Amino acid sequence: MTAVLAATLAALVVAGFALYVYRARELPISGRMPLALLRAATLVGVVLLLADPMLPFGGVEGPPEEWVVVDGSASMAVAASGGATPWARVGGEVAPGSADVPLAVMGTPGADTLPSEPTGGESRLAPTLRRAAEAGARRVTVFTDLRIADAPAVRGLVEALDLEVAVVDVGAEVRSAGIARVGAPETGRAGESVEIEVELFGTPPTEGESVSVRLLGDGEVIDERTVRLPGAGRSLSVVVPVELPDSAGPVLWQARVSLSDDAFPRDDVRSAFTEVDPLEGLLALVSLTPDWEPRFLLPVLGRVTGLPTRGWFRVGDDRYLPMDGSGGVASEADLQRVAEDARMLVVHGMGGDAPEWLVRAQNASRRALIFADDVEGAGAAGVTARPAEGGEWYASAASGSLGAVFTGLEWADLAPLSSPFPTDSATWRGLELERPGGARASALALQDRGDRRRAVVLARGFWRWGFRPGVGADAYDRLWSGVAGWLLGLEDDRAGGGLGPADRVSEAGREVEWRVPVAASGTIEVSSGIEGEESRVDTVEVTPEGRAALPPFEPGSYAWSARVLEPDSLAARDRVWGGRLEVEAHTDELRWPRDTTLVALGDAASPLSRAGGGRPLRTSPWPYLVLLSLLSAEWILRRRSGLR
Repeated sequence: MTAVLAATLAALVVAGFALYVYRARELPISGRMPLALLRAATLVGVVLLLADPMLPFGGVEGPPEEWVVVDGSASMAVAASGGATPWARVGGEVAPGSADVPLAVMGTPGADTLPSEPTGGESRLAPTLRRAAEAGARRVTVFTDLRIADAPAVRGLVEALDLEVAVVDVGAEVRSAGIARVGAPETGRAGESVEIEVELFGTPPTEGESVSVRLLGDGEVIDERTVRLPGAGRSLSVVVPVELPDSAGPVLWQARVSLSDDAFPRDDVRSAFTEVDPLEGLLALVSLTPDWEPRFLLPVLGRVTGLPTRGWFRVGDDRYLPMDGSGGVASEADLQRVAEDARMLVVHGMGGDAPEWLVRAQNASRRALIFADDVEGAGAAGVTARPAEGGEWYASAASGSLGAVFTGLEWADLAPLSSPFPTDSATWRGLELERPGGARASALALQDRGDRRRAVVLARGFWRWGFRPGVGADAYDRLWSGVAGWLLGLEDDRAGGGLGPADRVSEAGREVEWRVPVAASGTIEVSSGIEGEESRVDTVEVTPEGRAALPPFEPGSYAWSARVLEPDSLAARDRVWGGRLEVEAHTDELRWPRDTTLVALGDAASPLSRAGGGRPLRTSPWPYLVLLSLLSAEWILRRRSGLR
């Protein structure tokens, strides 16, 4: 009705405009009114074509006007006490799709018949409605249990597309309790005390009931307690303090909830991993002086290297505060171990008062990035320098050995740097600075010592580049990408970063994103399997961004190993990575109450009936012929009347 009113109003406006033009803007010749009527009729015809009403004759040609959509998520297989499942009810009412009434299954793209059972992880209706509208449908009937994840988007889409949507409720309230989330730290120290957070939920019939919650660590029960379930749409968090194992490696946490007569056990278990002492492959940053640089630098280095990153600020003698806000204060003894075993060591604020253990660690590190704070700090990093010079210094277009990473950069848009330390050391100059008057200095010294590489930063204020979006942030990323790439280019028997899944806990039915280190570009081969079963082997191409995606896995606990085929670096040659992957069948569809307001979107009394026949106006050739005739007639009569 809204569309009809809008089209009528538009027709009146364009007709009135045509009459106004001929009466007020054209020459006062005789016979103006017939010309005005021809113009008005032409514009009204255009409005009708845009409105595209249904003609009451001609039958249906082209795409079907009605679609049937069936919810294919796993919750459709859940039956209320003593009743049939929603999936069984749908099977009794909906026939397989045909050319007249196409059938679409939410969660199963391309399906035109009902599968044997619903397996989708969640119900998203909006994409299916868009597809139906693009195919020419005007009416859509949806069979669902009303657990639609994108209900707000559906309401807005129905109004925007002017669709008739009839929602048929085939579901019912069921008894179920589930785990929404298991929160665990990604990394931790051996023997460290941490907290594991378990988030619970229940359906309306279970509000206030008692359930048993167990937390397991690598299969062993760590904690078990009884709690009462919250109301529908709410969740309850249970925090369990645990102590990490004394040995390094991943710990698999699993939370399980037990409810009598639980109708949907698929959401009863959730998992998370904690890596204990992940020192190998770690990019460690230790900041000795207050500055903004570490906050900008560490995320960039983590992104461009693919290495796990951790950083600490010195807050006093023998006290270091984690940058990630994980809590606790590390001692010098803790950080000494980290610095000595880190894959890449970054020291910010290296000066004459730097701790001896850190000076030794950066000298022994195979890959180190050192920010010198004074002449003594530069000397400790192996660069002979003179006192810093004041004033503002600007990056030069004639930069040193890293100049290639700045190709096409607008140098004049970069913020100035400050306090460079002049040096005459026989090192590669990674970035040149200059200031008015012709003075020049090096902001970065690159040292290649065969089995070790280090980059020594001799200027301050690079964070100003990263602070400014656009050219500044781009230059900041390019600079540290080039430095990190040069440092990690040192070939040895280990590759920087980790080759493995981006998330150790994956969802069944979805592709598994794989993270690939700098040295492992090209193609990777992954062998994975459940204990006691035959392994599967996947060979996938790595994107230029260092990503790969493996086909979906069935639920289970997998051990995997991976290697790089035809690596372009010795760092990845003959290297085999390995680890664990947990694939869950979990879905939290029952976490939220059924949205009964969706039924109000349309009348579902007779969902498969077809209202009348006809065809859209745009599919008939006559409107176009009439429009051409009206335009031609007006043009001819205007010319004969002396109008142009």
